Amino acid sequence: MTSRHEIEEKALLVRFQSGDRIAMNRIFSLYHPALIFFAKRLLFNFDQANAQDVVLDVMLKTFELRETFKSYASVKAFLYISTKNKCLNVIEKEKVRLNRLDKYTQGIEELDEENILSKIIHTEVLRELSHSIELLPEQCRNIMQKLMDGATPKEISEELDISVSTVNSQKARAISILKKTLSNKGIALLLFYL
Repeated sequence: MTSRHEIEEKALLVRFQSGDRIAMNRIFSLYHPALIFFAKRLLFNFDQANAQDVVLDVMLKTFELRETFKSYASVKAFLYISTKNKCLNVIEKEKVRLNRLDKYTQGIEELDEENILSKIIHTEVLRELSHSIELLPEQCRNIMQKLMDGATPKEISEELDISVSTVNSQKARAISILKKTLSNKGIALLLFYL
């Protein structure tokens, strides 16, 4: 024999599946407080807003999938299982974030004044080199930029439809011009890239 409660649940499910707003609001009001409580218990180390966001996402997903539920019990199970899974995802994302933060802070601790100064000098020399390359004549500039990006003279000659000897002569011309404008460190860095 079917109880009155079961009949009400079946009727609520049918209305919910059809998109009835009153039925949607009823399910929301029945489960929202319990799911918030449940999510807060799982996310006890997190801001309360995380639990609210999780539950809202779950409720929205439930409404999107409303036509797929076979019973009222499956709606209830979906709400709790989805809330649990979303909370575990939040926890996992936080672990990944904290792991990245930990690696980042370890990297910072390894940077002493000498390392930082060395990185500043390297960056400035690279900036100086890039600026000087920008001032080269167009064909020299194009070839030097491609060489700096790792292209071979053969690849450049094919791309620009010029001979390899033209690439090499333009490279030599560019190096000659750059030797006059770059500092010793800039020249060393240029030779490193080439």
